[in-house]
Amino acid sequence: MVPPRPFVMMCALAALASGAIDASKLQQTLGSATVAANAKNYDLAQSKLDLLVEQIGQWRAVLAEKKKEAEAPAVPEAAPEPPAESVPFSINSTHIPAKCPRKSVEGAVMKVHYVGRLIKNNKIFASSFHTGSMPLRFVLGTDDVVAAWNQGLLDMCEGERRRLMVPWDLGYGEKGGKGVPPYSDLQYDFELVELSLPKIPKGKKAKSEL
Repeated sequence: MVPPRPFVMMCALAALASGAIDASKLQQTLGSATVAANAKNYDLAQSKLDLLVEQIGQWRAVLAEKKKEAEAPAVPEAAPEPPAESVPFSINSTHIPAKCPRKSVEGAVMKVHYVGRLIKNNKIFASSFHTGSMPLRFVLGTDDVVAAWNQGLLDMCEGERRRLMVPWDLGYGEKGGKGVPPYSDLQYDFELVELSLPKIPKGKKAKSEL
């Protein structure tokens, strides 16, 4: 028994609204059935309606599967774990200028060019050259930067270049950061462009004089 046409139309419109079917094929089948019915070719019209019901049945099965997938509980992603081994922290001066009248100390204002890479794939995640080649300004020994910078950029001369190998716990830690996955070991290359030592109150001596 062929379903009444209003029922078929309702199913077809529902399938169209769902976005789960090819609307052009549905419209073509409906159009062929209408033309056949107007021409009083009822056998052909019924065969087109049978085809339409078959197509709708297929689409209903697709929708049921999609609904099942949508209602299935999401599988939680495994939390990242720290690596079994981590790179040891190291400081390597790749260039030291001939003259070094002053060196960086805690509290100094530093302006550096730098490039940061993920050790696991050598991908650059941060660079001062991505900001119009303007050096980054920060105060050494503060929370402006990761812990490795505060340790690895002490006693540095203007014009000096250094490479730091940074274990994850001195970088962005277990949470990671922008472009840095959790527990990532890092490599930084620096050039100290400008150094301003902190002002020492009158009557006090610098640490280097103690």
